[in-house]
Amino acid sequence: MIFYSRYKKFRLENKISLEDIQRRTKIDLISLKAIEAGKFSEISNVYVRLFFKAYLKEIGIDVDDGIEELDEFLNQKNPIKKVRVKKNKKEDNDKSLKFVDIINTDNVFNPNILIGLVVFIILVLLSFFLNSSSAISDTDKENELRISKSDIENLYAIRTQEILSEQAFSFPITIRFKSNNENYIEYSDKDSGKEYFIFEEKNNVQSNSFSEIWNGDNKTFLIANTVDFELIFFSEDTFSDFSDSITNDFPVKVDLISDPLSVSITKYIPKNR
Repeated sequence: MIFYSRYKKFRLENKISLEDIQRRTKIDLISLKAIEAGKFSEISNVYVRLFFKAYLKEIGIDVDDGIEELDEFLNQKNPIKKVRVKKNKKEDNDKSLKFVDIINTDNVFNPNILIGLVVFIILVLLSFFLNSSSAISDTDKENELRISKSDIENLYAIRTQEILSEQAFSFPITIRFKSNNENYIEYSDKDSGKEYFIFEEKNNVQSNSFSEIWNGDNKTFLIANTVDFELIFFSEDTFSDFSDSITNDFPVKVDLISDPLSVSITKYIPKNR
């Protein structure tokens, strides 16, 4: 698991919300979500390391280790530091016996050493089982991915809006959407709605594609991001691929309009910070 996904998992396991981090650090939610998605290019270069340090402190991760991983990810690792670490490691190895040297000596039969090895192995096994059992609930993942109407109103501005006329449609139409990234999709009309979640770590029963039937009435669906995303409309005698029309790093809203028959695509971008 890449480092920023591991930090997100650690935060969720420790019940630390992004809203709490925002209140304490004054870093906007868009930047915090970008950090946990590895989208560091969406944050100004001046603030990337500063925001990342503040984020690490709030979730309880060692700042030096985290910054080193960030630098490696951004291909900005300091070569001087790397040489110094290697030198220290070599000196430490010279001052102590290697494990192979220890097991080749009579010391291995020392009861104290045997007890120490047994205790060490038990601790390693306990740590492994505890980490394996600390799974993040689906509810926590859903709460992190969900985009509400207030999020759209408060955090985003309209980037573009386009209306596509599709008079050739014949109903009923199957709408198929597929995402190869972690994502959230809300499909709704004036009376009801459905939510679809796609998690980064897929399990055997989770699908990354969904289908809905459109009978010509007014419908709306909101998509968290449409990078590496497919949106296809098809029926017995029609086929339309809107995948290229909706590509956006940020939320996209698609309105299906019955009169006149058309598809409205609204793309959003973060408001100026």
